[in-house]
Amino acid sequence: MPPATINFWFEFGSPYSMISALRLLRALTGQTNPNSEQLQALSSCQLPNIDGVRIVYQPIFLGAVFKASGQQMLPKFQVPAKTKHLLHDVQRTLNLLGCPGFPSAQPSNWPPNTALAGRMAWMLAQGPAYVCALDKDTNISAKFEEDERPVKVLAEFVWRIFESEFITHEDIGDSKVLSRLWDVYVARSAMGSFEIPSGKRAVELASTNAVKSGFKDCTQAAIDCKLFGSPSFTTDDGDMYWGNDRLGEAVAHHRVRHLINQPHGYCTGSSNSANI
Repeated sequence: MPPATINFWFEFGSPYSMISALRLLRALTGQTNPNSEQLQALSSCQLPNIDGVRIVYQPIFLGAVFKASGQQMLPKFQVPAKTKHLLHDVQRTLNLLGCPGFPSAQPSNWPPNTALAGRMAWMLAQGPAYVCALDKDTNISAKFEEDERPVKVLAEFVWRIFESEFITHEDIGDSKVLSRLWDVYVARSAMGSFEIPSGKRAVELASTNAVKSGFKDCTQAAIDCKLFGSPSFTTDDGDMYWGNDRLGEAVAHHRVRHLINQPHGYCTGSSNSANI
């Protein structure tokens, strides 16, 4: 039986997407949480059971999603009490996960410009064959085999961008920061016979029309799925789960779908809320 597909839609300006990225990285690489037995009882922290599941990373530009769903930018930051709680909640969850350092107050430069980071993640998500073809200016229209997509390398790269942004407080809009992360976590990773370009070159490739269009199309796909916030998780039968605390349910969807008495998945319905 082929694996069930879960699409992980995320935005680098989203603190809750950061938590999901960490949980998925640990699940994909066989890591465990600190105090794992206690944390398995918490829906916001437990490591998802990804047996029989294929995770597809889908970076998006959340501003366009907010606009399409009729929301203001950063809706939670319109209410000071919600801002305070968001920062407190994310800091509390990351502390439980063994990742202290999340700010207790909104940084002056937040949210950052996430476009380049999103495009680099999207480019890597297409697989090393795509990246190398783009680098050599050869045919990039072909569909690449799924096992060519280095999901563990991608998961690490995505997490390190979030970590740099929210834990070590670097500017992820700075191409030098992203170039360094690519060099350390992508270019030096073993990905078969592919010669992965340097971080400096990856930044250049992420600014090409092909990658810009791909990233834009990915965001449009999120809009077409009627998503309204990040993180969101969609299933291969058209259902959707929203928010970091629904990650476990999303990856379990294929095991319980026969119990769900609904005529169709959410993605054929409507949307009306937000979670950054």
